Amino acid sequence: MRIVSLGVKNFRNLKTQTIQFFDGLNVLCGKNAQGKTNTLEAIYLSTIGKSPKTRRDGEMISFSHGHLETLLKFEHFGNTKTIKLDINHKQKSVFLNDNKLKKLSDVIGNFGSVYFSPEELNLIKAGPSTRRRFLDIILCQQDKAYLKDLQTFQRIIMQRNALLKKENPQKEVFVWNKSLCEISKRIFKKRKSFLKILSEMAKDIHKKLTENKEELEISYVSELNEQNLLNLESEFERTFEKDLVLGYTTFGIQNDDLNFKINKKDVKKHASQGQQRTVVLSLKLAEMEILKKEYGDYPVLLLDDVLSELDAARREKLCDYLNLFQCILTCTEFDLNLKHQKFLVEDGLVTKI
Repeated sequence: MRIVSLGVKNFRNLKTQTIQFFDGLNVLCGKNAQGKTNTLEAIYLSTIGKSPKTRRDGEMISFSHGHLETLLKFEHFGNTKTIKLDINHKQKSVFLNDNKLKKLSDVIGNFGSVYFSPEELNLIKAGPSTRRRFLDIILCQQDKAYLKDLQTFQRIIMQRNALLKKENPQKEVFVWNKSLCEISKRIFKKRKSFLKILSEMAKDIHKKLTENKEELEISYVSELNEQNLLNLESEFERTFEKDLVLGYTTFGIQNDDLNFKINKKDVKKHASQGQQRTVVLSLKLAEMEILKKEYGDYPVLLLDDVLSELDAARREKLCDYLNLFQCILTCTEFDLNLKHQKFLVEDGLVTKI
């Protein structure tokens, strides 16, 4: 899988242009705030129809304009396809090969990319919702049934929470419990099974990046377990009074989390910035391997300012992976001895050097 070109119009500070990309490593160099990160954001937007940086689509539209457009042209096993997004302040439309898709989520699974930026350290530092989102994005790209289950689960939780704010909602709430149990079980089992694969891959990659000096452990934290799965409805009934007081569903997979340890020590509490960055890189490279199995080919790796805060040894080990697939990397300066195509990003314009 490789990007052929990216067209943008009215996207943040980027000038209207079409950028041609190459096989292997593409390096976007330039000073800060020139448009390097925005270029990667526009590419990733085509993967799941959502920005990795904001949930407000209007923030991506260039100042004083009413809408934006992105056009991604990519190849997969010799077939060339395009994904176009047209976003205004009220709605978002997505087109695959000029055919408008019925739902935004239909774009998922057509083009694969894995994104890393300094903000991705929130996988370690932020709350559980960030880690759940990371899991869900990969699983949704792998499994359309999981995507459907997740969307249904979110609707049920919203409806159940709305009922909890009404007077005497017990009968109505308990009607939803059965559906909530069935879908929660499926999501839990898929998350647990997937995390077993992800953790083993990330563990091996992390060893290579750290020259076997660090051992990464990832564990899945959930209120669901093999025992309460047998009678999950009773758990929702048990917490009903608490839910009623608080006005939302307190028990369930919406509280799931991941825990990271290096050499038996909690990463969030004890790891340095460079170590935390390496953990996230290990997760992202493991994601590449997992999606390769799904697509039959590697997705595109998008690395935003990844070289900062990595020591020379970790940078060198990272470079071993960059020869395997198409990668688009941003930096202020690039001095690694790697075959690459270089671009200058200045005042929103991306120019091949």
